Amino acid sequence: MAVYLIQHITTNKTAVDLAIAFYSKLQVTLFKKCINCWVDYKKNSVFYLIKATDKNDIKKLYYKSINLHPYKISSVNSHLAYALLKSEQQLNIIQSEFNYNFHEHSVLFLAKAFNKKLLLCKLKKHKVHETLLYKKTIIQNLIHSYGGSQIETKEEAFIACFPSFKKAFDCSVSIQKRLNKKIDCFPVKIILHPYDYNQETSFSHSTISKLIEVLYFIKTKKQLIISSQIVNSSAYSEYTYFKNDNISFRLNSETEKFLLSLLDTISKNYQNPNFNIPDIASLMMMCKTKLYRNCKAATGKSINQIVKEFRLLKSIKSITVGTSDISQTSIEVGFNSSSYFSNCFKKKFGISPTTLQKQQEELNIPYYI
Repeated sequence: MAVYLIQHITTNKTAVDLAIAFYSKLQVTLFKKCINCWVDYKKNSVFYLIKATDKNDIKKLYYKSINLHPYKISSVNSHLAYALLKSEQQLNIIQSEFNYNFHEHSVLFLAKAFNKKLLLCKLKKHKVHETLLYKKTIIQNLIHSYGGSQIETKEEAFIACFPSFKKAFDCSVSIQKRLNKKIDCFPVKIILHPYDYNQETSFSHSTISKLIEVLYFIKTKKQLIISSQIVNSSAYSEYTYFKNDNISFRLNSETEKFLLSLLDTISKNYQNPNFNIPDIASLMMMCKTKLYRNCKAATGKSINQIVKEFRLLKSIKSITVGTSDISQTSIEVGFNSSSYFSNCFKKKFGISPTTLQKQQEELNIPYYI
C-alpha cells in the first residue's frame, strides 16, 4: 500500500488543537492508516502521512473523516518515509498542549444515562423524547467543542476519543454541570479510560460493556469516574488540580482490577440459575471472606445483590427490544421463577416488566441515548 502526504491549510491560531482533532477522526475512520502528522506554522499547514491505495481513495476517506477536501496530496517514497520516522531526525509528532504524544495519551470517553428505558413510567411520551434529545444534543456539542471525536457504537452509550486527558476531563465536567441536576431521573455518568490506537482490541464491544458495568456498580455518588490507568499515568499526576476536584471519583488499581474480574466472571455465568457465591470465589481464586469484603468495599453491595442486579440489567434490553415473553426472559437471565423475577424487577425499577414492555411498544423509545 502506497504512502501519501496530505497538506491541509489553516489560518486558525489553534492549529495544534485542530490538527489533533483531525488526527483523532482520521485514526478512527481510516483504521490506523494515518501514520503521522505535524504542524508547519510558517506555511499555516497541517500535514498527514496516510497509507492508501491511490489518491482518489485518500480523497474519499479524508472527506468521510472530517467533511473537508485536502489542499494537496503528494505521493512519497514509503521506505524513505518510514526511515525518516525512525531516525533521530524524525518528524515532530503533533502533541497536545501538555507535550504528550497523541498515541500514548489519548483518552476514551464513555457517557451513559442509566435507566433511560424507565423514564416512561415517570414522564409523558413527549417529555421522554424531549429529554432524550436535549441530553443527546448537549453531549454531542460539548464533545465537538472540546476537540473530541464521537465514535459510533451499538452500545447504549456515547463513545468518543480525546487527544489528551485534560480535554476529556474538561468536557466531562462541562457535561456534568450542564446535565446533572439535583433532581434527575436518569443522570449521565461518565468514565475516562486510556485509548491505545496501536491495539485493535482497545476499542471493542467487550471493552465498552465492561466499562458500562463498572459505571453502574462502582460505589460512589459522583458521576465522573477516572480509570486507575489514567490516575497512575504522568498525564494525570503532573496536573494537581485534577486531584483536588470535587466532581470525579478516582479508581485505584486494586478496586478496578477486582471489579472488572468480578463482573467478567458474572457475565460469563449469570444465565446459569445455579451459579452461586462458592462458584464465584472458586473462579476468582479467592476465599469467600475476602470476596465478600472486596465486593462490599467496591460496590457497597453484597455478592448476591450484584448477581441479581446484573441479571435484572441484562433483562431490560431483552424486554424492550427483544421478542421473548417475560417468562422466557426470566429464564434467559438466570431466574428459576418468572414471578420472582417480576417481583425483583418491580422492586428495583419501580415498574413491572410486563408494563415496561407494553409502554415501550407504545412510546417506541430509541435504544440509543
